[in-house]
Amino acid sequence: MPVSVQIKKINEFSGHNGAIYGLVCDPNNNVFYSVAGDGWIVRWPISATECDGTLIGDSSTKLFCIAFGEASQLLVAGDINGFLYWIDPVENKILSKSSYHKGSIFDLCFISATKLVSVSADGYVCLWDIQSRLPVISFRISFHGLRCIKHDKLEKKLYIGASDNHIYILDDDTFDVINIIKNAHGSSVFSIENLTSELWVSGGRDALLKFWDKKDKMLKESISAHWYTINKIIALPEISAFATASRDKSLRIWDTATFELLKNVDLQKGGHLHSVNTLLWIPESHYLISAGDDRTIKLFSISHLG
Repeated sequence: MPVSVQIKKINEFSGHNGAIYGLVCDPNNNVFYSVAGDGWIVRWPISATECDGTLIGDSSTKLFCIAFGEASQLLVAGDINGFLYWIDPVENKILSKSSYHKGSIFDLCFISATKLVSVSADGYVCLWDIQSRLPVISFRISFHGLRCIKHDKLEKKLYIGASDNHIYILDDDTFDVINIIKNAHGSSVFSIENLTSELWVSGGRDALLKFWDKKDKMLKESISAHWYTINKIIALPEISAFATASRDKSLRIWDTATFELLKNVDLQKGGHLHSVNTLLWIPESHYLISAGDDRTIKLFSISHLG
């Protein structure tokens, strides 16, 4: 039987002047951060009652992604022009910006305390040393844009989704391309997530969820999950579920074991007015945070009923 969940919106945050594209959590300080088309980096409380944000940096250009290094206590954001911004969240300031990519930086991922990986519309993967804030390794894996990256720490692999419809699998130490799943989707691959020790999932512009076996890289199942592009997939392992965000203005909760739809959250149920672009899971409190083109951030409480 599928798991049973209840979802309730308990807070809403507003203040951005552009579509929100990225969210990241600092669990030790009970806050999260957002980046948006207005170029702002904003800190928010993880709270059901407080809703005031603090502007900690302004890049003056559209920001697509953000990552947080717990060991370094650094925020890093990527913009539309290929710049990386290194941000001190304690001093509330942008420390510096680095240039390497020739296209928008769509996703970022810390793979260790000292290493950050970026993927870009220029088709390049770049490994950064966070102390020097300089690229260590960079190479092109596609002549199309790279849209997302996911690090599998146990398997020591990087999964990268691209606009050539392929998924590239890299060794996280050597950065060798060890496998390419060609035409994994009918269009651009926008999100990849680890679900279990044996299973990972991808989604993209074709609105399909595709489930892959980690051992043989074979497709296990494909389901039509949304009406339009799937922008983000995030695992909710504490409740044996995962969530998806879509351009069809909805976010949905799914059973990890059966792939059954558990909940659909649209505008009538406290959801978003326009495209839902990104999601963030707070496991300690079972909070799901969503953000999108309507410039708002919504905080939902999820209860696991068994």
